[in-house]
Amino acid sequence: MNKHAFDPELSVLYSPSSLDEAIAESGDQYSQPPDSALLHPGYLLIPTDGRHLFYQLNQSGNDQDIISKAYAFVAQGLKDAEQLYSALFIENYSVEKLAALKVSTIKSLSEQLLTQDNLLECIKQTAAISLTQPCWLQNVSQISCCQTITAVQLMSIYLQLTQKEQGRLGLGDLYNALLLSTGTKIPVLHSHGYSQQTDINPEIFDFATTQLALSRFPRVLFPEILGFTLAYCQMPTLIEICFPDQKLPSPFFKQRQQTVDKQLMPVAECIADYLGLFPQQQQLLWRRIQQGFWLFQLQMQRCRDQLNNTLAQSLSPQQAVAKLFQQKTVAAIGHHHKIQLQGVSLEQWFAGMPENSQALLQALKQSDYVDSQKPLDSPLLKLFGFKGPMFGVFDEAELLVLQNWLTDGLNDKPTFSKDEAEQRVTSILPQAYEQPQRNYAKLRNRELYYYLVNADLFPDVLPMAKDKAGKLLQLSALFNPLPFKHYSHQQFDAYIENIYQTEISAYQPLQGIPKISKEAYIWGIEQIAPMILIDGCWLQNSLALQHISPEICKILFGIYCDEIGNGQLEQNHPYIFQQLLDSLSIQVPSVYSAEFIKHSGFVNSAFDLPTYMLALSCHSTAFFPELLGLNMAIELSGLGKSYMHLVDEWNYWGIDPSIANLHITIDNYASGHTFLAKKAIQLYMDDVLKRTGDVTVLDKHWRRIYSGYASLRFVGERFKLSLPIAYLRYKFF
Repeated sequence: MNKHAFDPELSVLYSPSSLDEAIAESGDQYSQPPDSALLHPGYLLIPTDGRHLFYQLNQSGNDQDIISKAYAFVAQGLKDAEQLYSALFIENYSVEKLAALKVSTIKSLSEQLLTQDNLLECIKQTAAISLTQPCWLQNVSQISCCQTITAVQLMSIYLQLTQKEQGRLGLGDLYNALLLSTGTKIPVLHSHGYSQQTDINPEIFDFATTQLALSRFPRVLFPEILGFTLAYCQMPTLIEICFPDQKLPSPFFKQRQQTVDKQLMPVAECIADYLGLFPQQQQLLWRRIQQGFWLFQLQMQRCRDQLNNTLAQSLSPQQAVAKLFQQKTVAAIGHHHKIQLQGVSLEQWFAGMPENSQALLQALKQSDYVDSQKPLDSPLLKLFGFKGPMFGVFDEAELLVLQNWLTDGLNDKPTFSKDEAEQRVTSILPQAYEQPQRNYAKLRNRELYYYLVNADLFPDVLPMAKDKAGKLLQLSALFNPLPFKHYSHQQFDAYIENIYQTEISAYQPLQGIPKISKEAYIWGIEQIAPMILIDGCWLQNSLALQHISPEICKILFGIYCDEIGNGQLEQNHPYIFQQLLDSLSIQVPSVYSAEFIKHSGFVNSAFDLPTYMLALSCHSTAFFPELLGLNMAIELSGLGKSYMHLVDEWNYWGIDPSIANLHITIDNYASGHTFLAKKAIQLYMDDVLKRTGDVTVLDKHWRRIYSGYASLRFVGERFKLSLPIAYLRYKFF
């Protein structure tokens, strides 16, 4: 019997049956290995600081060890939430009790702290939280479960919470506009410099890291994600909580409130529907939902309390002078071309702020501008004195800040580079908690398919997936010479246009009886089920590309959303194909089940191409250009004679051609997926040329793109050649 895609029992494949087992009772500094052997291999003892994990998760984060850390981090937070809010947990679920689940009021900052300067500081402090919301929902509609009502409901909510409405900016854009309007400059969120900002409270990083970490476990921690989402929709922003009576003119706050208010009822309905699916486990799931709900409350409370404490305290001399330099940077740029610190011009130092603030201060300390023996006699101070070249730039209070830093800041601990910082963190990590690992390399594609479809449950498959995709792409490059060696938009346009026109002109309407029988078509439809039931899978992790290229990421994720129906089940491609299977009385197990790969009706080669696509999708950042090429090939393949003949012949035999018609229309060359796939490649190549200015590098990226493009046909060749023989064997033996 097939389990539901979000059956809580599936989480046992990854995690302990109880989150209590995930964290040992002893010690607050480290997460200890659980007694349960069910936690996946690679579980590490890690510091519970979220700052470094925030940086790691903001990279690809598709590393087995990082995922282990993320799970342990969330598990600790959930345990804390249950302990601290146990008195507020509601027993014995009912719809009425769900309606009664409300967040608790959080006090504003102390009255004396409600100043304009502190408001600006709060806007800066909480950027990581607002700019990562609601990322925990971004993976709820993975290809394994995208045609379930549960995933469709929550995907619709996610799109409503994030998607830009016509004529309106998204919430992330509005928050960035808020930062800009207040003159707040922050490093890029995913950069190492952002996570190394010592003036950002660690509780802020913990909150943002919790949000990022939850997104890695769309099924394992699904009940907790539901509760977390409900609390998010109920609660105002941390800024509004801290400054309740402050006039906040930015449209961010108004639009956010309107957006979350509209989703309160859909979230509650999704929770009620989910709990209705599992009556025997309902009470346990209800408690887990509340754990996620109170986890959000806990993170908000901790951040508010720490903000109150931080703002009530004066800045350290190091923090104060860093803030002062950041304020003066805009006016200073353009006046210091000849001055150098550690071989780098002061102009370059200024351009790198605020990311390099700590490094700049360290370089300044070590320069001739600072007298370490007599800091108040430092040449630096004389620059700002009467007749000095920068007289009047600092007022008396600002000069006092500089003097305090010179006398007190010389004993500060040195900063560390990215590699040094990572080495320091790694050096305090005990060895991994060892458990036997599966040997995925020995599995056939048919067997591997199950683990890759369920990669969120089996993250230990990820290294092998990367190795497999890489080897197939190498072979694709070896056996598929370039159609043209030197890339240009004109040549690329002409190449794609020629393929399209050749395909279109080759189409001839059906005349007479099709050469392929209805029986053969029905058998063939069954064979493509492993592929079409995961249609769109190659783009399911395209959001990992948002920090590399937001514009291309938007295109690819938009295509993926189209493939899975944009939150509407009737438009979901796998669902439409499932309807076709049902109409032909073809019964196959659920695609995410272990029974699916055991279905005797499938030939082994039917799993070649989908397994490759799944493997590639697991590492979208590592294979970015190859992914663009593969996407181009897939979208272009939906146009021309093949699909048009298919529609004609299926209509003749009374087979519903909806899935084929859909690809012809949605993949259209003028403005559909084919057009978007081509645009994504052109944007990518423009970016390569802009960054490098080297046509040789451009051609290397073209080689990678074309290897991905050619891999569709190359990897699928065995399946194509084996079909006629397999059908004859099926029919006559």
